[in-house]
Amino acid sequence: MFRYKLFFIILFLFVFSVSVQAAEGVYDQILVKVNEDIITQYDLQEEMRPILASVKGRSLSDAEKKQLEGLRKQTLDKMVNDLLMAQEIKKYQIEISDSILDKEIGKMKEERGLNDEEFEAMVKQDGLTLPEFRRKLKAIIEKQELLGYMVHSKVLVTDTEIQAEYEARRDDYLLDKMVSLAIIVLPSDVSAVEVKKRIQDGEMSFAEAVEKYSVGPGKDKGGTIGEVNWNDLADDWRESIEGVAPGGVGEPIDVRGQEALLSPVSVAEDRLVPLEEVRDDIFKRLMESKRETIFNEYFEKLKQSSVIIYMD
Repeated sequence: MFRYKLFFIILFLFVFSVSVQAAEGVYDQILVKVNEDIITQYDLQEEMRPILASVKGRSLSDAEKKQLEGLRKQTLDKMVNDLLMAQEIKKYQIEISDSILDKEIGKMKEERGLNDEEFEAMVKQDGLTLPEFRRKLKAIIEKQELLGYMVHSKVLVTDTEIQAEYEARRDDYLLDKMVSLAIIVLPSDVSAVEVKKRIQDGEMSFAEAVEKYSVGPGKDKGGTIGEVNWNDLADDWRESIEGVAPGGVGEPIDVRGQEALLSPVSVAEDRLVPLEEVRDDIFKRLMESKRETIFNEYFEKLKQSSVIIYMD
């Protein structure tokens, strides 16, 4: 009897061991070989953990399953690229110290106004632990270092290119329409329509009308009240002087219960931000674009020269 019990125990342990090994075999299945390194099913599961956690226990539609499969492929391709990058980082002996990571994390906390506990809570919301976050941050900084090492010396931006970019993106550097205004605020016993007619008939200038009639601001300066952004004007003010030439007189408006007349002293539109004020921004943008182009070319050559075998 004891012999039979022992036999069933051994059989159970054998079957259990085989089933566990089979499960582990699936879990550690090699998905991709990248030169001398591999990516396993376990690696992919870990990378997709936040996504998988969000759909855990849910019954997915066919469309959602298709979307999840697409994300799986994108993630795997990204892992291949990351592994190639890691191999290059190792090749060029690029190392990021803990002190550099601490400094970068310190900047993040300062920019967001977070203390240690709040920062850790933010990281957890992204489905990461602090050590995982540090590993990801380290990989990002390593890539930036590799990018600088491989690309920076090959990128040059000329003044001619900056000028061409400035002119090509002219609309981005247009300033808002501005209008310099003068105003006459009339007393209750003076008609705005009559004053406007006298100015238009040439009996008096706008400045003379201000001096004679105005009870409003800027009387000693011909009624000038300064330059205003066209879009900031009240609707009735804007409608009053719409289409009126500089020096002309607009339709009467109401200012706190009193009639008033406006004159656009000058109108400034189609003005551009001076090139010198945006030169640095254009330079940085062109540098970034060129770096990305050169790096993409470099990375494509790297992929072509590498041995990448999808086992999945």
